[in-house]
Amino acid sequence: MLHSTLIFIFVFVVFVGGFAQQSQSNVQNSNKDRNDKLVYRHVRQVRSSQSEVQQSDKNAISSVKSSPSEKLSKSETASALLANSIECEADIQKYCVKGGPKLIPNLKVLRCIDDLDQAANLISKDCQHRIYKLKYNMVHDVRFDDEALKLCAKDIKLLTDCNEYTDERGSGRLISCLYDRLPNITDPSCRHYINQLESFLFTDWRLSEHFATACFQDITNLKCGRLDDDNETIPHNQGAVISCLSKKHDKLSTNCLKQIFRLHEMQSDDYHLDRALYSACREDRERFCSQVTSGNGRVYRCLYENKLNSMMSTTCRKEVHRRQKVVASNALLDLPLIRACESEMREHQCVTNSQDPDKQLSLINLLLCLEDRVKKGNQIKDECRREMLTHRRMLMSDYAVSPEILSKCKIEMTQHCHSLYQKGASGTINQRGGRMIHCLLRAARQESNFSRECLFNIKSLVRAVDPGSDIRADPLLETACRSVIDTLCARIKPGDSNVIMCLLDNIKNARMTEECEDRLMEVAYFMARDWRLTPKLMRTCQKNLLDLCKLSPSWSMSNNMTDVQLGQYLGCLYQHKQQLSDECRTELKRIMSIRTKAIGLMPEIEDNCMRDLAACKKPEIKGEISLKDEAFLSEQFRKHCNDEITSHCSTKRSKASVIQCLANLVLQDVIKKTNQIKENCRNELKIELLQRSESINLDPLLAKACRNDIQKFCSSRLAGNAQIIDCLKAHHSKVSAICYARLKKREKLDIVLPGADYSLTTKCAPLIQKYCANENKQNILLCLRRNINQDNTPPTCRTVLYHRLMVLNSGLHAVNDIATNKYPPAAVADHLTSYGGMLTDSSQMSVLKFIAGGAYDTTLHQR
Repeated sequence: MLHSTLIFIFVFVVFVGGFAQQSQSNVQNSNKDRNDKLVYRHVRQVRSSQSEVQQSDKNAISSVKSSPSEKLSKSETASALLANSIECEADIQKYCVKGGPKLIPNLKVLRCIDDLDQAANLISKDCQHRIYKLKYNMVHDVRFDDEALKLCAKDIKLLTDCNEYTDERGSGRLISCLYDRLPNITDPSCRHYINQLESFLFTDWRLSEHFATACFQDITNLKCGRLDDDNETIPHNQGAVISCLSKKHDKLSTNCLKQIFRLHEMQSDDYHLDRALYSACREDRERFCSQVTSGNGRVYRCLYENKLNSMMSTTCRKEVHRRQKVVASNALLDLPLIRACESEMREHQCVTNSQDPDKQLSLINLLLCLEDRVKKGNQIKDECRREMLTHRRMLMSDYAVSPEILSKCKIEMTQHCHSLYQKGASGTINQRGGRMIHCLLRAARQESNFSRECLFNIKSLVRAVDPGSDIRADPLLETACRSVIDTLCARIKPGDSNVIMCLLDNIKNARMTEECEDRLMEVAYFMARDWRLTPKLMRTCQKNLLDLCKLSPSWSMSNNMTDVQLGQYLGCLYQHKQQLSDECRTELKRIMSIRTKAIGLMPEIEDNCMRDLAACKKPEIKGEISLKDEAFLSEQFRKHCNDEITSHCSTKRSKASVIQCLANLVLQDVIKKTNQIKENCRNELKIELLQRSESINLDPLLAKACRNDIQKFCSSRLAGNAQIIDCLKAHHSKVSAICYARLKKREKLDIVLPGADYSLTTKCAPLIQKYCANENKQNILLCLRRNINQDNTPPTCRTVLYHRLMVLNSGLHAVNDIATNKYPPAAVADHLTSYGGMLTDSSQMSVLKFIAGGAYDTTLHQR
């Protein structure tokens, strides 16, 4: 034990020798050069004579593996300049001087080597020996403890535990004790002194107190030691041993795990102290976090946020991931989080694992405990909320951070998310970013063979992250729905729980994207089954639940409540709706309204009727429209077109057939000059038709009729941007009869409702904005015809416009036959009617005038 203690003191003191006098001067003056001189003068006073070393220390030193030549003579004192030594002169000139003064203080040398990439490989072994011997001699200098006694006298008197070590000068225990109680130190000079000591605490893992003894067997068994250096006294690959053991923390002995956790706790304030991460992420810190000041875990937070950035190096990402896994296993190792939420944790007893006090407090359990405080109406400081949000995003972004998910959901990840799962959790960025978590959420909803253990842990994760209270806690959901939020929920403050409720309220809105709806339904599946994930309902109805529904006092933390039990409380509220407070009744009504928008939001029906719902594919089943097609029409569309659908399209069983039915009514209205489609419904229909004209996938009736023609003429085209639809129109004279019939109806609609023609409105947008902005949308086609010869007409616009005019003029082709008496005038009138009445009144008048003997408007044939 004495051996490991001396080893620990060795590194503990070596780097801090200069801070004994520097700490007070730093409070008054922060000049680095002056500090180095003070350190140098202090170090020069240290002597390695045997009179300054106690006999017990001699025995400990002799146990260290070293040859007689390695023992320090009197001339080899700690005051000797490394820059002037035979062993280190060349290395220091090469890596540390760089044009500056040749003889630089030892402290600057140590800082230089500490910041040097691959120092263990670049610095010669002789120089490493020399540095090690310098530091080893400094370990016996009692003046560092004396300086602590002077600067920290007031705090030592108050800290009885540390007061016990005041007589053990030179042991290092006093400073170690003060560090462990750093949050309780009030004197600025003392705090600064201890912080300065801290910055060099982890240069050599073997010098951490009790660490080598506690972890010796683990290092051997797990092969985390250095196998390439026979001399164990030389520092090598700083922090690598701690990093290796951290990655295998689930296999460590109890004593070693305790020491590892202690080191991580000390490292959590400043990333410089995590040697492996600091070395791996030095360039990434400059790339992503150059404006972030180190300390209080700020650089860690920045690296967490950028872990999945494609620009981050692989080595840095692995070290950041390793750090996150340790924190997820034991949340108490994250000092910034604990410091920010200290009062809330103490008041709400969130310092131990409530389910098993002998186990470490996992991050999920801590977040659940703190969320319990919020759910019960208590306030949490903004600083604590920010730290919680950081860790919630961390859990939701990367499945491999959560040990519970890795161990309990391995089968589900392999079976249902195999493309995203990679053993060892060292996969690409595309495997992270929340995709795996959302894949599991989707599988939990759709797959019947989902294990109870995995489902339990998925539910715990969703409750801990609680995206319903703040959508920012789920990065993938936030990204997928950003455009929808900016459009439909722009007035809601970011971080407000109403954001996700706004999205659910607009789930059938025409502006809701498919990606956003899919991600939203994956989360909403769990929200619909656990009302504890709907913050506003909890806030407004908590008193009613307690009074009317006998809600248990531990309702927020309970993990044993089934979906059925949770649903009964919601049913209880509905049964007592007349007795509810106004706010609770309003929110309950809102929740019930949202639940009617999709089957996935009605667990009572979905869970019990899934097999029966399959029967709704039969056309004779009433109500198929609302059950079969979840992505049906928007609420606004149904509101404005309900009468038309009920009166004319009640037999239609899909969205596509309803849209086509209403479109046919529009054509009939033009022909017969009737008004079966009201103006409000017509406007909503235009939006649907515009979307349909952008992709053939949105018109399954046309896609099915033209399947063979698409393969024959348009196989190289994409479905979107109207590419396939325009291709079919270009080959309309060559397509099959069934395809031509469907295509002809689409072409008629392009003439009657030009504003719903995607190709025309996008490819001719510049012309429309410049020349037709004030025209009625029904007249856009004729306006464009008048301006087609403008110099700024895009070629793509000219092409699509020619095609539309050809369709328009085809209604007048019979005129030539009339001129040769091939068809009587009555036949022309019938032809006009059968063609859908797509000609404008003026065009029809031209034909009728010719029939009556008047002049024919030949301008229609000029193009």
